[in-house]
Amino acid sequence: MLKFLRKVPLLKGLADKDLRAIYKISRVREYGPGEAIFAKYAPATHLFIVLDGRVKIFTRSSGKKRKTFAYVRCGDFFGEMALLEHKPRSAAAEAVDFTKLLIIENADFQRLLSRDRGLALCLLRAVSDRLRKANEEIESLLFSNVLGRVAKTLYDLSRRGERKHGGVWLSERYTQQELADLVGTTREPLTRAVSALRRAQVLELRGERYLIRDMQKLEAICTMQP
Repeated sequence: MLKFLRKVPLLKGLADKDLRAIYKISRVREYGPGEAIFAKYAPATHLFIVLDGRVKIFTRSSGKKRKTFAYVRCGDFFGEMALLEHKPRSAAAEAVDFTKLLIIENADFQRLLSRDRGLALCLLRAVSDRLRKANEEIESLLFSNVLGRVAKTLYDLSRRGERKHGGVWLSERYTQQELADLVGTTREPLTRAVSALRRAQVLELRGERYLIRDMQKLEAICTMQP
């Protein structure tokens, strides 16, 4: 477990004794596909680190529209913002696959932050990075058309992708609904945008696997204006 914890961005700067202390105060819990981890507006009581599987962070409007903010994977952490603000959860979390999480209680997490400057700095950097990405997404929603937003989402997902066969394969499978939720649109506009990218030979879709064939063209489409 220590070997794994050293690879977690939030914890990799800590000494082994601190990692052992974290593991000692934490617990492991498993979730099945589609199982809720916490709901929006729920009290913030724990920080989570993904040991295995994948978690969706999302919200749903009163009109049943959905917006997925992120998918977090092995080595990622989530749930820290509400702990720092002492406020309820601003989004919901749900297991996508069979998922194993390391869970740290709020009081223990606060003690870790107060005594370890390196941990606090790593957390600050992570929150800053997430804020920057949120600002980029707000800008995209305000100024880009659906095609540009789909292109930007695919471009961001490709950063974790695998280069082979003349392109970049996205590392995860996404249904049309999952991709639409990430973009912040419905399936019909998403389908039209994906079809346009396929006709332009930028994108291939094989089952639920996406292959980016032309990264330069995709990047150019990201900046398109309505």
